[in-house]
Amino acid sequence: MICDLARVRREIGPAAIDRRPPWGRAGAFPRCRKSDRIVHLKLPMGFTYKTLKAPLRIAIEGWLKLVLSLRPRQKLDPGSIERILVFAYHGLGNFIMYTPALKRLRERYPEARIDLQVGNNTGCEEVLAGAGLFDNIYNCPYKAGAKAWFKRLIEIRRTRYDITINEFHSHSWLLAMVAVHSKAPFRVGHVTSPGWLPHSSRFSFIFNMPVRMAEDEHEIDRYMDLVAELGVSAVPLAEARPFIHLTDGDRRFAQDYMARAGLGPADTVIGIQPGTSAAMRWKQWPIDRYRALIERMVSEMPTLRIILFGNPLEVKMSAELIQGLEARVTLAAGQTSVKQVAALIERCRWLICNDSGLMHVAVAVGTPVVAIYGPTDIRRTKPWGTGHAIIRHDMPCSPCFRLEGEEELRRCPHHDCLMTITPDEVFGQMLVALDGVAASKGCN
Repeated sequence: MICDLARVRREIGPAAIDRRPPWGRAGAFPRCRKSDRIVHLKLPMGFTYKTLKAPLRIAIEGWLKLVLSLRPRQKLDPGSIERILVFAYHGLGNFIMYTPALKRLRERYPEARIDLQVGNNTGCEEVLAGAGLFDNIYNCPYKAGAKAWFKRLIEIRRTRYDITINEFHSHSWLLAMVAVHSKAPFRVGHVTSPGWLPHSSRFSFIFNMPVRMAEDEHEIDRYMDLVAELGVSAVPLAEARPFIHLTDGDRRFAQDYMARAGLGPADTVIGIQPGTSAAMRWKQWPIDRYRALIERMVSEMPTLRIILFGNPLEVKMSAELIQGLEARVTLAAGQTSVKQVAALIERCRWLICNDSGLMHVAVAVGTPVVAIYGPTDIRRTKPWGTGHAIIRHDMPCSPCFRLEGEEELRRCPHHDCLMTITPDEVFGQMLVALDGVAASKGCN
């Protein structure tokens, strides 16, 4: 089959071919291979999936409603809770913000079996490993396959949980199916709320212990509201400090790493994370501006040393970013686990970053951040606590990334909320931050 773009445009419309976000994310349809000019099979498969998606969803919703209609209503006795399953299919930063609520949950039910299930490949399973908050941590990715998911469902049914908990990120049809068929008589979950409309929260009906959210509510409070349904005494946001469980081994790794990099007590060590998760590149301040910022920092601050953080997919980008500056910049991208990078950030004076998971990791280990914000609703995800510097330009269209998803921001023709932030502005904020930092926050 010859790749005839003109014919494809006529059949499925030009938007499907040309719809690309202005910041460079690849389009949904594949390009022709230069070798044989054959159309990649993802095109018809994607079209088939989109065609069948609505009827499949309607069928699943109908089945779940039928199953639930046949079950008797029960009343929860918090004193009888012995087994709890928490689903947490979200990003690293979101899970860091979940930790205060999870800690309160364990404190309320110290003898219960509390299990965690993750699967977004974001490192959430590492954050609380060894902390004693969970009896078991299961990692079951969405793409694990039907056999793995069926096996996991059998395990869940055999465990006979009393409660399942789904926060608003864990709202897929697959998790809805598992929760309903888990044999757990009570299902706690976020449901349709202001700013989170029915088309994004279509499985709200499965929860017999529904939790609504306020549109301007911080995520830490959203998660605290979930566990409050189980008789947990919620704490105010100012007291709900996020955390990550680090071991002595994690901190020894950081100490040894910095020693090998030649970072000593006399150095001012700043961490920089120029990237974001691969699925959210629209949060990323342009790389050339990070380069300009780093060049100025190195030029004007002789005692400054920089550690560049990032995930394994960002190693090449990070290496190119610091080319020629290796004497003052240490590349740590792709070399650490979640706990190890947290231990390194703990030893930095500040972390300069995008609105990202590592921003919340820094908060969790007590390192202040200079955070560059773009389309995200800052009311929901701002770094917890005081002492942080947030760089954000409030546009008439801000924020365009809310609970509803990415549709609005992908229609943005300018991305001015990030593009108008300059290296000079970030450098100035960093100088103010360094002047105000407590002298006790060292780098060694």
